[in-house]
Amino acid sequence: MKTKQLGFSLIEMMVVIVIVAMLSAGGVYGWQQWQQQQRLQITTQQIRHLFEELRSDANWNNRDHLLTLKRSGGTWCLGSKLSPENDCNASGRWRLLQPFADVDITETTSGMGFYGLKNTAWPGHITLQSSAGKWRVILSTQGRIRVCEVKGSNKCN
Repeated sequence: MKTKQLGFSLIEMMVVIVIVAMLSAGGVYGWQQWQQQQRLQITTQQIRHLFEELRSDANWNNRDHLLTLKRSGGTWCLGSKLSPENDCNASGRWRLLQPFADVDITETTSGMGFYGLKNTAWPGHITLQSSAGKWRVILSTQGRIRVCEVKGSNKCN
């Protein structure tokens, strides 16, 4: 007498579980990479926005905004020397606190900033780095602000 069995065998279930686990591991890794890239791009755009605010204020009010980078422990703070508060513990005008712990400023040009004369700046760059890569915010002498990804031999693409 033949009996028809319903259901799946243990081996079939194990194969399905292994396939699902491999796809899930790949998805989690991809999600983490995407998050790291987003954190780096968000920080880069926040620095660009800070530069735009400083440039506008320098041009409108005819005053100088020179940039300062302060480090305290494992965090950094970027701001203007005109910022009324000297400590970086609280957010304020013309200042950016490190938004993500895994994004760090690895290189900066000293003396960079905007002058009260219309569209005049001391040129330089700020390089941001995380495990997702490197990005650079570049300031020209005419006060133009560019953002580019650093690849290869430390050059922007």
